[in-house]
Amino acid sequence: MRLADRLRGAFLRWSQIGLAGLLALPFVVASLLGFLWLHERGWLLWFVLATVALVATVRGGRLLLRWRRRRQAAQPQTDTAPRQAQASPVDPDWTETERAVYARARARIDERLKTPLPWDALPEEALAVVEGVAADLSGGKRSALDFTLPEALLLADRVLLRYRDFLRRHVPFADQISLRTLYWLWQRQDRAVLAWETGFLAWRGIRLVMNPAVAVMREAERAITAGLQDRLTDQFRRDAQAILLEEAAQAAVDLYSGRLRFSEAELMAIELRSEARDRAQLARPDDPLRILIVGQVSAGKSTLVNALADQPTAETDMAATTARPAAHALEIDGTPCRLVDTPGLDGTEATLARLIADMAEADLVLWLLRANRPGRAPDIALLERFEAHFAALPARRPPPVVVVASAIDALLPGWPYAEHRLPPDVRDRMGRSMAAIGQDMGGRAVIPVRAEPPTWNLDTLQDAIAAALDEAAMVQRNRRRLQGSDEGWQLRRNLGTAARGLGKGVRVFARRMLGRRTN
Repeated sequence: MRLADRLRGAFLRWSQIGLAGLLALPFVVASLLGFLWLHERGWLLWFVLATVALVATVRGGRLLLRWRRRRQAAQPQTDTAPRQAQASPVDPDWTETERAVYARARARIDERLKTPLPWDALPEEALAVVEGVAADLSGGKRSALDFTLPEALLLADRVLLRYRDFLRRHVPFADQISLRTLYWLWQRQDRAVLAWETGFLAWRGIRLVMNPAVAVMREAERAITAGLQDRLTDQFRRDAQAILLEEAAQAAVDLYSGRLRFSEAELMAIELRSEARDRAQLARPDDPLRILIVGQVSAGKSTLVNALADQPTAETDMAATTARPAAHALEIDGTPCRLVDTPGLDGTEATLARLIADMAEADLVLWLLRANRPGRAPDIALLERFEAHFAALPARRPPPVVVVASAIDALLPGWPYAEHRLPPDVRDRMGRSMAAIGQDMGGRAVIPVRAEPPTWNLDTLQDAIAAALDEAAMVQRNRRRLQGSDEGWQLRRNLGTAARGLGKGVRVFARRMLGRRTN
């Protein structure tokens, strides 16, 4: 070799070594400065001990995993199915034949996915997997579409319920992001990728200007790890596609094994059990029903609370005594309830706004008006605001309203009457008064009562409340369902869901990686 060639080779070698040293220089300098900073604060020994402990823990974990793999490999395999089938859980009710069919399907999937498939080719591949399972289970007599519509619907029901539970437990914001939003994001995914790449390129340029050393170091790191990232991305695509195809294989085994065929009696039993479960869920809500009592100042709300609760739980007086909502627990017709006594309606805007907010969270409203009080303008104003509030929320079920006229004895001369039997002229006068109140309250029926001892007509009011409890339960469920999707982002709950989902994903992919290593 000529001297010039030898010199050129040496120069190129030293140039590469010098470039590598230049790239490593920021790491070396930063490490030395970090050790000096730890030494100045007396933390260097603790850092060394922590590093040794971390290395020992990682090393010990790797040795433990290696020992467990060797021990599993040394144990005799009693299962006739290949070890590959054990890497993924299957239905414990499957027979040995069904397990073997599923194992062969997984083997075909792994063979097909030596390299990741294009995502648009995945449906065709899934159909091929289903075709193979159908042929294996029937000895070549059935194909991919040889099943009945009831079988397909029952399989879809099982799979969808399982996926719904998975989304609820592991996918954050699944119950808050609408399909319209997801479709909008899907249509603009190319723009999002372009925006990300453009923004990242701009950030790299800004970083190069502001801190060249760090920029060079990051670019070198990016160049070194680019191949690893591509490899991990391909592996992730392959594992994700394998999981989807294995789901198709598992569903196909259930479908073609005959397990999804039900007789008429079995279908009837399933329907009856579902109906009984639905009725049991609707019979009693998860929380006590919230019954809100509204009315003007000194309309007798606290007196009515005491009468319904059959005990003196609320303070009563001629003056307005309820300064803020007060709840009283009781049971009506076997259903737990909470009677909520509210501040008196005084016609001010602040009270109207507060009562509308309370009524929006109520399951049933007892609207109390004093029978001998002709001024009902505040009640009419609140009723208009109440109806307008729910008219603007068509998805919400408004709480049923039971209108009650209190102090009916003050309206009728000669009270009390013998055995509470009202003379005809008294009944006519009371009927006209109740019709006038009902017209002001939107045409609703009005129940006249006397809540003070001796009480009168409270049993009619209790029957009306009991008749409205089913609708009140539906109102509560409707409100809770909509609030569950509209109460902001609920970051704490969704962060917990994201953590569970991340853990689930790590376990799934780790199981697949360990399965490949042990095979």
